[in-house]
Amino acid sequence: MKNSLNILLLAAGLSFVSLHAGAQKIMTIEECIEAARKGNIWAKNAQNDILMAKEQKKFIHSKYYPMVSASFTHFEASKSLINYQIFDKETIDNFNAEMESDFTVGDFTLSFVKKASSAGLTFIEPVYTGGRLTNFNKLADLQVNARNMMSEVTDDQIVMGTEFLYYKIWELHETDKSLDAMEKELNFIHQDAFNYYDNGIVNKNDVLSVELMLDQLSALRIRANNDCRLLRRALAKFMGMADEDIDVDTTLNTEVIDPQQLRVDSHRAMEGRTETQLLDIWVEKAALEKKIAKANMLPIVAVGGRYGYSKVLNGWEPRAIAFVGVQMPLSYFWSEKHEYKRKEIEMQKAIDMRQDNRETMTLQIQDAYDNLESTYKQVQIAEKSIVRAEENLRISRENYKQGMSTMTSLLDAQRQQQQALVQKNTALSEYLQAKTRYLIATGRRTY
Repeated sequence: MKNSLNILLLAAGLSFVSLHAGAQKIMTIEECIEAARKGNIWAKNAQNDILMAKEQKKFIHSKYYPMVSASFTHFEASKSLINYQIFDKETIDNFNAEMESDFTVGDFTLSFVKKASSAGLTFIEPVYTGGRLTNFNKLADLQVNARNMMSEVTDDQIVMGTEFLYYKIWELHETDKSLDAMEKELNFIHQDAFNYYDNGIVNKNDVLSVELMLDQLSALRIRANNDCRLLRRALAKFMGMADEDIDVDTTLNTEVIDPQQLRVDSHRAMEGRTETQLLDIWVEKAALEKKIAKANMLPIVAVGGRYGYSKVLNGWEPRAIAFVGVQMPLSYFWSEKHEYKRKEIEMQKAIDMRQDNRETMTLQIQDAYDNLESTYKQVQIAEKSIVRAEENLRISRENYKQGMSTMTSLLDAQRQQQQALVQKNTALSEYLQAKTRYLIATGRRTY
């Protein structure tokens, strides 16, 4: 009995876990943005770019340290490398004539070093590179700063992308609620029309007209639900949660703020943007590359040493060698000078592009404000339209009941109310996106 109870409890627990694991996850806008910042592929790539830039910086910085190499060499020659002839051939010939001998030159030749071995460590330290190392290290530091700033720009894009999908899903949910309310209203109208028809007050066309509009409304809701499911999957994928069933929290803060309260000076806002700082970095990068191109035409001075052991004639013996070297890139004077001129032109190009992009960003900020102001007005118009559409529907309903208007007029009033409600949801969604876009465009990275 006890074992059976344990099995039932375990089965119930597993069922609960299974149901919980498959449950839909409702997320707020803040939770979606936070998830996208961690799981979105753009965010991951931006972080990897930063790590790569830091490793590049460490690699360049390591060039300040001496280059150390270990080596071992052993050779065996077919003939001795050193041959010392004690007597010349004429002396040997004279000696052979007097002594009646037959010595040859080889009999009076000493041979050395037919094989040898050596092992040791070599140190080389550049003491002058024309500024190459210094400027390469500055360039590496600049690259890290640039990647950090580009990560902020990417974060802005992730926020706007998340909000676009979130607000579109929210808009479809709100539209579905509106359509649901309209469907209930149409059902009431349908019941009234059927009762009037049953009593011979109206003809069947009125009933059919309402039923036709109900069919159109059902088709519209099906299409909206399909779009909503697609957007929900797109949002999950965007956040790096493609395998999860997520939905948005519709209890959203939809406060509509007058754009004048958010407005700032466009030029001052442009100066504070991350993109503006990036433009300055591109100019600085071009200046450093120009210096490096000039350094390539200058000599390199290095000092070094070698300490090791070698075995030539006797046993292993220690040896130490110190040296200094100067490398003068003579051919670079007529090749690298063209690279230097190219970098000079590239730097001027970066300066010109910076000015052009600064002007473009100022226009973008103004465009973002104009869009915010436009969507704000659209929300106000939509709210007024809803009030008028609802009053028009109320009057049309009363007139129809009193036989003073046709079913066509009543359904037109119903359709106008439907359009007004959908228009407000769309206007509100676009306003919320426009507000975020303007805040980001003006360098206010608080969401």
